[in-house]
Amino acid sequence: MGKTTVELNKNKYNVVNKLLHPEAINERELNAIAGGLFENLIPVHAEVNKKGTALTGSIVDMMTLQSYFSSVVSKKMFLDVITQLVAVVKDCERNLMNVNNLMLDWHSIFLDPRTKKIKCIFWPIVNNQNSYSLADFFNDLPFRVVFTKHEDHKYMSTYLHYFKSNSIFSIKGFEKIVFEIIGKPIENKSYLPSDSKNIGDSGRYSAKQGDGKSKNAPIAYDPFSASEAKEEVSKNCTNCGKPAARKADTQSFSETTVLGADAYDLGTTVLGADSGAELTFPYLIREKTQDKISVDKPSFRIGKESQYCDYFISNNNAISRSHADILTKDSRYYIIDHNSTNKTYVEGRVIPVEKEVEIFSGTKVRLANEDFVFYI
Repeated sequence: MGKTTVELNKNKYNVVNKLLHPEAINERELNAIAGGLFENLIPVHAEVNKKGTALTGSIVDMMTLQSYFSSVVSKKMFLDVITQLVAVVKDCERNLMNVNNLMLDWHSIFLDPRTKKIKCIFWPIVNNQNSYSLADFFNDLPFRVVFTKHEDHKYMSTYLHYFKSNSIFSIKGFEKIVFEIIGKPIENKSYLPSDSKNIGDSGRYSAKQGDGKSKNAPIAYDPFSASEAKEEVSKNCTNCGKPAARKADTQSFSETTVLGADAYDLGTTVLGADSGAELTFPYLIREKTQDKISVDKPSFRIGKESQYCDYFISNNNAISRSHADILTKDSRYYIIDHNSTNKTYVEGRVIPVEKEVEIFSGTKVRLANEDFVFYI
């Protein structure tokens, strides 16, 4: 896929996708989508000129999923969206459409503010050069929202455990987990197991780019705290296929996330010593282990020397002893490299030694060969 742009003009979003060689339009899919045959897909149209081919779509009186999730999110809000998106994916599969052409990005998924109905963009093309990953999107979405503290969040451990325990993503297996969470009966008893292959689905997940929570969002509760990791999570019995309960593996937490912690054991909310209010901090997601690293100091050091670092990496010799610092200054954030052997990268570019480089929510950071994503 070429360069895709989303522009807002008053109450109308315009989405444009400029095709790259060797991408080409799938006429069968284009005619069906442009003709409005898919209730949950936004009609798109082809425009051909001297500069090439572009697909365009217009969305009126709707809001992006990012805007919808910009306030505190309830269990019902979150699972309603997930259920609708799963239905969209399955509808595409039934019509022999490549589900990786769905534009699964919370900036580009739209929702009617009155009915809460979801509409997605599907690009009817072949030879897609920049496809979207179902597993990446569904696994990453909970980390981008602020959940209300007035609900039981045990369901989120079950949700995230699916991605940890399955190396191959299946939309039917994932739907089965979602139905179990919401207590919806499963009409089709012949569901594929969670680790089954699925046409068009991508493989193992990883945390990816995107703006996280708004910097000024009222973070009410962190559902990924260490206390939540002690609950029971479901796992299919190898003999009968029915969910069996077990205790999740636990880790002890101090200032930082312990290396090797479970994917759903992603950090803890720090309580204010005086006021008792919940404090919130920016954080890093370490892509290799999915650790959530709370940047809870004005100068937060990362390296492989445990004595001097706030988060130390003991299993990677490419990391320097005091590799880099994350600095917090007046609600702005910077990274500084301390003359590391294998360098520090921001969005793929080497940063100068001992020079502060500003980072933002969603910034990709690499320390030597270790990838992180910074969120506020």
